Amino acid sequence: MSNKRKILIQLDTDLKASVFDAVVAIDAGVDHLLQYSNVKQEEVRSLVHGAMYTRGPQDLKHTAIFVGGGSVAHGEAVALAALETLHDPFRVSIMLDSNGSNSTAAAAVLCAQQHMEIRDSFSVVLAATGPVGQRVCRILANLGGKVFVGSRSQERAEETIDELVRANVERSR
Repeated sequence: MSNKRKILIQLDTDLKASVFDAVVAIDAGVDHLLQYSNVKQEEVRSLVHGAMYTRGPQDLKHTAIFVGGGSVAHGEAVALAALETLHDPFRVSIMLDSNGSNSTAAAAVLCAQQHMEIRDSFSVVLAATGPVGQRVCRILANLGGKVFVGSRSQERAEETIDELVRANVERSR
């Protein structure tokens, strides 16, 4: 049995790493939290290498990367760069939750699933152009639901729809 400590590496895209995310990590039982702020996509490779190559493959289950910050798009780019750096047998867990959008959206959809079948259902997502709304739309679409995008801005609604269509096309390739 391994006695390795649990390490969480926080890659935050904001100028200052989130105190909220740090407190949640510590309360969740992380032994050591390494926080990096203002992380740029081009810096990710060396940070991930530091996580991957310092422990043997059998101990990497005690190391994880959390990508946070206020910009979902920037967070996605950082998370993708981290994911693309990994290779067998050197893999660590990566979680993306910029602006709390993934956890909040997943909880909302999970709650809806308790009351209805998502596949082939019709859903209207209000405030669908914000970070949480965009994630809810994507999750519902990935589950086979038909999604209507609600927004105060037609331009932002169209951008969100275009992004959903683009993500669905890329996913189906």
